[in-house]
Amino acid sequence: MKLTFLAAALILFTAAGCKPSIPESPDPSSYGKVITPDHHVPEEHQDPQEKT
Repeated sequence: MKLTFLAAALILFTAAGCKPSIPESPDPSSYGKVITPDHHVPEEHQDPQEKT
């Protein structure tokens, strides 16, 4: 009896932990935007091809 309860509790906690954390739909205001480089990276370590 205790083993069945433990197994059921383990399955419930596992299922609760697997809930996706992504938004329901993408943000339409970000369409077409380019990801900007991190400005905290020193200039000499940035890829010159990524700069526009």
